[in-house]
Amino acid sequence: MMLFSGLSGRILASALLLVITGCATTGRITNTEITEYRPGIPGFSSAGKEDRRSGDVLFFLSFSGGGTRAAALSYGVLEELRNTEFTLDGRTRSLLDEVDTISSVSGGSFTAAYYGLFGDRIFDDYEDVFLRRNVQKTLINGLLNPLNWIRMLTSVFNRTELAINYYDKNIFRGGSFADIAARGGPNIEINATDLGIGERFTFTQARFNVLCSDLSDFSVARAVAASSAVPVAFAPIALQNYSGCDYREPDWIKTARANEDDNPRLEALLDSFDSYLDKEQRPYIHLVDGGITDNLGIRALYDRVTLLGGAANAARLLGQTPGIIVVLVVNAQTHAKKPMDLSSAAPSSAKVVSAVSGAQLGRYNIESIALIEESLQQWAAELSTTGQPVIPYFIKLDFESIGDEKTRHIFNNMATSFSLPGEEVDDLIEAGHRLLQASPEYQALLSQIRGKER
Repeated sequence: MMLFSGLSGRILASALLLVITGCATTGRITNTEITEYRPGIPGFSSAGKEDRRSGDVLFFLSFSGGGTRAAALSYGVLEELRNTEFTLDGRTRSLLDEVDTISSVSGGSFTAAYYGLFGDRIFDDYEDVFLRRNVQKTLINGLLNPLNWIRMLTSVFNRTELAINYYDKNIFRGGSFADIAARGGPNIEINATDLGIGERFTFTQARFNVLCSDLSDFSVARAVAASSAVPVAFAPIALQNYSGCDYREPDWIKTARANEDDNPRLEALLDSFDSYLDKEQRPYIHLVDGGITDNLGIRALYDRVTLLGGAANAARLLGQTPGIIVVLVVNAQTHAKKPMDLSSAAPSSAKVVSAVSGAQLGRYNIESIALIEESLQQWAAELSTTGQPVIPYFIKLDFESIGDEKTRHIFNNMATSFSLPGEEVDDLIEAGHRLLQASPEYQALLSQIRGKER
């Protein structure tokens, strides 16, 4: 995301000075310490959610990174899920009611967090609150405010804190993770990257337990800012790794250790987990954009099932017996043509960095999708019985699925920023509807669910 493009002369010089100064400031610590360990396992459903879901469908939804482009596309998908209704036991439900978990990264985290906090209110005001706001301009204007220069030079206030203040006041209204839990909707898993070890960091109490910290009073705005903190443009967000809560390793981690020799991915997960137990070497954790380690937000699902000892053991621990498993991936990744290929001239450093990072994300996305698609089939087979087969549905939405070349080209050339023209926002929301409607897997899912209507 090129936050400072278009600035010139002294304005650009001032902005660059603040970039350098902002990166040097000490991160503000806001996560609170707990003195007693809170046992539990990472789950799928939130308390109170069973009142509105049928219980037969285990539904995992992921929103990718991509600035406002990703936020608008995922919002369109939420609308389509809300609009899709079926009847069960004489009660009309929406498919959105069946969603258990929304896992998100970067731009997609704005939509996930807003829905987690406010539920169906998102369909009334989210477009005005975020999608159609020029958030990028507002942040730049704040950066160029001389009063903020003084704050950045004399305190822990930096560009990231400026963004957090805006998100907290104007988007998330001071909401915390306790507010998400109180609403009783789906689990909202906001993903960032732990810069120190280069691994995904998910804002869950299971993860905060290892930090001897309390997620419930942690700011949603701060978590979303971490999930979207593009390196260099924004300073990392710091958490303190506390000690003294008498942390005891849960049984599911002990079971995972017994199986790690046969699974290199599991071994890597446990290594990253263990790093937080070294309080002397890692007293602070620095978080940046989650897209660095998983720009689709779907690795959280694989990691959870793996840590819990496979699908059957996870279902037993969580008390769930689904007949249908749905993984819906909303991928706002673009595939724009590279102008550098039209000339023999050496591309600029910025273009080289952009191309390299884009290639890495693209390759990793492909591997993640293949991993989840293959694993989903294995999980369904593992959970199936002779009398009760479990049916898996893997639904992948992206711009490459758009049949018309001209339309596909338009979407693939939309910017990754926190500001898009109104007509592009309209197009992205509509694309969320149409891509989902056009998915054969989605239509097959609807046929099965509606075949059970009673």
